[in-house]
Amino acid sequence: MEYLLLMGRPFLVGLLALVPAFSFAESIELQDGTKVEGKILSVTSDTVLIEVQTSPTIREEKSYPRADVAKIQRATQDDVAFEEVAAISIPATADGPAIYDAPLERVRSFMKSYAYSKHMPEARKLAATLESERGRVAGGEVKVDGQWISGAAAGPDKSELGGSIQLSKMKAASDPAASLMAFEVLEKNYATSSAYPTAVKLARESIGKLRTELLRAKADLDRRTREQEQGLQLASADRRVLMEQGIAQEKAAVQAQVDRAKQTGVKWMPVLPDAKVLDELSKLADTEDLRLSKVDIDNMSAGVAAAAKAKGQIESGQLAEAKTDLEQAGKLWPQYALLASLNESLKKAEKEAADKAKEEAKSSKP
Repeated sequence: MEYLLLMGRPFLVGLLALVPAFSFAESIELQDGTKVEGKILSVTSDTVLIEVQTSPTIREEKSYPRADVAKIQRATQDDVAFEEVAAISIPATADGPAIYDAPLERVRSFMKSYAYSKHMPEARKLAATLESERGRVAGGEVKVDGQWISGAAAGPDKSELGGSIQLSKMKAASDPAASLMAFEVLEKNYATSSAYPTAVKLARESIGKLRTELLRAKADLDRRTREQEQGLQLASADRRVLMEQGIAQEKAAVQAQVDRAKQTGVKWMPVLPDAKVLDELSKLADTEDLRLSKVDIDNMSAGVAAAAKAKGQIESGQLAEAKTDLEQAGKLWPQYALLASLNESLKKAEKEAADKAKEEAKSSKP
């Protein structure tokens, strides 16, 4: 499988957008004919306030005297609703049909609510694509970084495929805890795949980001606790009872999230506003970072590169060179999943070359 050996080529990162990420801009037209597109925030007898996109990541609020504004174009209700639909991206990596369910539900809900919207063609196209891909995944295919692959892989190929899927999920994760959850799956099931050394490096980066989140979460929790205590002290008796009930409900909701996370058996839990969870995650981050710092990812990566080189040499008939590189790969990372199958390929190629040489020798005799 060409996608497996890997790995001198970088993976694509993130999601493949089916439609461009954009907002259905409202607009104003000034008396001089200038058109300003954006999101209209307010209109008064004196001013019009509009939020405009000045760069891909920066928005600014601009105010115009009402007398300078000739026309105001407000978005319709279906325009606003379709903004959420237009923001939906097709998953770059999919190993189960459930990943398509939530976005499909959002598109179908829009189509049901705004059947006569001018955005229906785009909505239908998006729904058709999501449904088609969901069917392919349900039928056994998998998608890794935008590439469709048969799900019939077995043995070392299956390990490579599984590792690639989880590494892609790590890269696409929206927060470090989610990235580390994907790493946990990868390390448990595919630690001999070529994705592992890259995943270890990415996991340590995610741990660093998680530490920052934990510090912020602890500070927020401490501030929230102090505010609640101060509020209880200042409240009347009746008001205090209501506040205590509200606080108890908040704690119960958080505890329910903690319980659900623990029931899954995962090592890395989401960052939740719970002192015990935050302390446990901090300790886990320290111990895991120390453990992963001792993993020899440099030798592993060199072993993968040597194996990839040997694969190419086998295919081009450079069998002596392939044998040398495979031996080197085995010394660098003897547990690498593809070594056994590559050695088998080398033996087969050597036998075929020897048989061919014998046949040529026979045919050259007078």
